[in-house]
Formats: sequence, C-alpha cells, structure tokens
Amino acid sequence: MTVDEFERQAYHTVQKFSFIKAITTVDKTTNTIKLRLHIASDCFVQVYANTLKGLLSYALILNRSRLYGRDCEGGMWHRHPYDHSDNHDFGPEGSKAVTLDEFLAEVQDILSKEGLL
Repeated sequence: MTVDEFERQAYHTVQKFSFIKAITTVDKTTNTIKLRLHIASDCFVQVYANTLKGLLSYALILNRSRLYGRDCEGGMWHRHPYDHSDNHDFGPEGSKAVTLDEFLAEVQDILSKEGLL
C-alpha cells in the first residue's frame, strides 16, 4: 500500500468514529506518514506508517503520555497495554494484527470505561 492510499484509507476510517473530532496529516514523505486523530485538546491518537520498512504504530496519547498502543515492525506486532503502556505484550492478544478500525474500537472502549467520552 502506498502512503497516499494509507492516508485516504485512514481519513475514511475515522468517519466511523464520532469521538474523533478531526484528523491532521502531521508529516508525509514518499514512504512515511504521521497522522493525528484529535479527540480533545489534550487527547489524540497518533498513527505512524513507514511503507518502506514495514512499520506501523498506533498510540493513544493523553496529556503528552501514551496510554495505550500497538506497533508492528516487519510483520511482528506487539501491544503497549493500557495501565502499563511502557510494557510490551508479545502474547496472543498483544501479537495479533489490528487495523486502524480495530484499534479505534479499542480506544473507544478504553475512553468509555474511563469516562472520557
């Protein structure tokens, strides 16, 4: 998938989630893209993709700190669990591949449980 295709798909995907107030392309090159999905003034989802290196990163950020995340490097996924986001979960749940749609559904659940939505 090209960076342009990834960007188009992301912009389309966020339309399904009413808690995403806006989406911004922060940086874009031939092989990389960084997107910010705005939830509130101090809360957003950052998405980073490097199509050349096969990197993909999703992170829920609140007050400049990662609350939750999922990363893929060279086809290998891991998760930064909610409440322990500095840890790396390579277990069955942590290592499953997720789409942006699935990650945003997880974020919605986390934000709802915490009363942030």
